[in-house]
Amino acid sequence: MHNDTVNAVLLSPGKTLTDPLLVLLAISILLVALSGRKRRRPLIPLLLLAILSTGLFARAVEWTLIPRQPPTANRQLTPQVIVVPSGGSLQGAMPELDILNESTQERIVAGAVWWHEHPAARLILTGADQTPRGSSSRTLALMRETALQHGVPATAITIEAQSFNTREHAQRIAALPGITRTTRIGLVTSAWHMRRAQGAFARHFTTVIPFLPPRRPRTLVINDFLPSSAALRATTTMLHEWVGIAWYALGR
Repeated sequence: MHNDTVNAVLLSPGKTLTDPLLVLLAISILLVALSGRKRRRPLIPLLLLAILSTGLFARAVEWTLIPRQPPTANRQLTPQVIVVPSGGSLQGAMPELDILNESTQERIVAGAVWWHEHPAARLILTGADQTPRGSSSRTLALMRETALQHGVPATAITIEAQSFNTREHAQRIAALPGITRTTRIGLVTSAWHMRRAQGAFARHFTTVIPFLPPRRPRTLVINDFLPSSAALRATTTMLHEWVGIAWYALGR
């Protein structure tokens, strides 16, 4: 694990103790433990769910996803195109209340910073949202606004709003005018998503240059040992990423 996770700092768990998932698990485990010996079979799946719902487990799975090459690997190569896949946004009651989620915010800021190192490159923002009402490019619009705020001119930005997943990102970008198999692709995405994204783009381009947003130091705290709904969502995301990697490897 990373050095910043070696030492646990005991902080007050605060509202984590009132997380509905933690409360339900605690009650369920207690009831099963107090039941007759023959009725304790559900105890193992409950304990397994509790482990899967901890921040410590989510971070452990995330660590297995992160490429071992440093974020600055291949920085001597000059990208002709810098691709930033969408990671989604948080939808408000009105469009003006919509904001980028943490992953997308980190990606687009890192992409804008990298573009300033290679201002001749084309910045492509890719990935539409799937909503109950159909396809939406709202997240891409927010990403474009963020890129403009960080000094990327509108003339350098291209929006690709026809793809909905990592594989389609690569396919759609490969079909854009002016893009060929030999176009040097700079790929900016979250560390835990880079392995799958790089593999998808490598199917269509001979040169894919990975660029990871800077990682903020994270200290292991007591909350990471307690089950929570947020940690379970994080675990689900990381396990979904491994399933996606396996699915793509099978050519599905």
